[in-house]
Amino acid sequence: MTGVKQYQEDGKLTLILVVAVFISVFGSSFQYGYNIAVMNAPAPLMQSFFFGTGMSSVEVELQSNNTSNTTTSVPTQPQNSSLNAIETTPGTANATSSVESSELTTSQLFMWSFTVSIYTVGGMVGSYLTGVCIKYLGRKGAMLAANALSITAAILEGTSKAANSLEMVIIARFLLGIFAGLATGVVPLYNGEISPKKIRGAIGVVSQLFITVGILTAQLLSLNEAMGTEELWPLLLAFTAVPSITQLCVLPFIPESPRCLLLDKNDQGKARAALIRFRGTNNVAAEIQEMKAEAAAETATRQLSVMELIRDRYVRWQLISIVVLQITQQLCGINAIFFYLNTIFEAAGVPEETRNYASVGVGSVNTLMTIVSVLLMDRAGRKALLAGGYAISGVFCALMTVSLTLQDQISWMSNMSIACVIGFIVGFAIGPGPVPWILTAELFRQSGRPAASAIGCGVNWTSNFILALVFPFMQKAMGSYVFVFFLVICVIATAYVMIVLPETKNETFQDISLMFAKRNGIQKNTIEMDNIDDEANRPIVKR
Repeated sequence: MTGVKQYQEDGKLTLILVVAVFISVFGSSFQYGYNIAVMNAPAPLMQSFFFGTGMSSVEVELQSNNTSNTTTSVPTQPQNSSLNAIETTPGTANATSSVESSELTTSQLFMWSFTVSIYTVGGMVGSYLTGVCIKYLGRKGAMLAANALSITAAILEGTSKAANSLEMVIIARFLLGIFAGLATGVVPLYNGEISPKKIRGAIGVVSQLFITVGILTAQLLSLNEAMGTEELWPLLLAFTAVPSITQLCVLPFIPESPRCLLLDKNDQGKARAALIRFRGTNNVAAEIQEMKAEAAAETATRQLSVMELIRDRYVRWQLISIVVLQITQQLCGINAIFFYLNTIFEAAGVPEETRNYASVGVGSVNTLMTIVSVLLMDRAGRKALLAGGYAISGVFCALMTVSLTLQDQISWMSNMSIACVIGFIVGFAIGPGPVPWILTAELFRQSGRPAASAIGCGVNWTSNFILALVFPFMQKAMGSYVFVFFLVICVIATAYVMIVLPETKNETFQDISLMFAKRNGIQKNTIEMDNIDDEANRPIVKR
């Protein structure tokens, strides 16, 4: 029992573990956030260049086929386009940019919306490729291979102005979407498997943290004092290659996930060597034994495909939970809050020339609260942060509805709107933002994790895409009352977490599987102690 006790109590950070986590999230998750936000500030400059001084061949063809010359006023971003619902992040538009052409034709408006939102389509594709890439390339191999997409995209974006080609930006955005879709699936899985049990939650949040850092970095670099200028916006877009190049230089020297090596590749020697490097000690027998117990429990099973996982009744409620959490994460209103950001600042009397800096402030709050969630994750637990976060966000959705409805009648209501933005982001950042990605890696056995990751990411990106399509129509029909819909989503999510989801803090993968046994219809008399792991005394489900 001494070895097991030592394993359970040790949760120290070793240098190689820190480097592995940092390089995985900086090279992948950071780019996801960066490319969500980077198109917003230079939008007027890019629109002026591609649609004012010259048109792409595709846009010319579209315009020639467009019998109507109807124009749409676009101050900074096309407000009726679907891209705003997803792509408008804190730092929505560079209000200080000098753009003479403020009107886009219908075809130009469509082309710009398509250019920005194609990122989401690529994300859907990448998320559904996660399982295949993990199966054949492993966790580390999938991250390394994905960098080819990012670097190719950076080259296309960096040279798009010289080539006067919006098509190059469109292709680049699609490739970056595929990259981001893969990143959202692979990185949480890798970090969850290399982390000690006692700090697995905190390390899991680091991925979400670097998404927010990526968003904030894009906002800062987009300022006029940095790269948000007519000459430098191609470099602003191409900056996404820097994290990929860094990862390509460092990640090859970092070990693969020990669980992947032992359970997927059946290489105990390499698995033990990797675990020793990550833990900084030769005393890894108990953890190896735990992984062996998991492998023994699944000797009769192979790695599950997506359809096999969907049909597997032993993980039915785990899968339902992941789907519900990923859907509610996207539909809870975070993108709508970002959509209203400039409108709220304008109503609150924030000067036009300082709104970009105010948006950076909001992005900083988002990053700061994600850091707080890192510190709380293995103290308060996943369930408390998730339910509490949705509850807080729901309260501020209700208050946001009131403030937006009355801000024209009551002057101080505009200030309440700003407070609601900050309050909502606080709630989202401490729970709904990071926790679903952690649980995707925690709720499944090794054979089902790649498929579960693919499903979770696919549902997330699909929900993201659907919201992007329908939100402009929801806003037009409901106005400020659109936040009532998000309030309902937050209430549903809070209730689901409180009723269905167990606490997974400090639990092993097998212990978590047991928590769902009753809800999945598995009788207690089918549960027995695994004789392979008597010392650890870990129960598993006998199928």
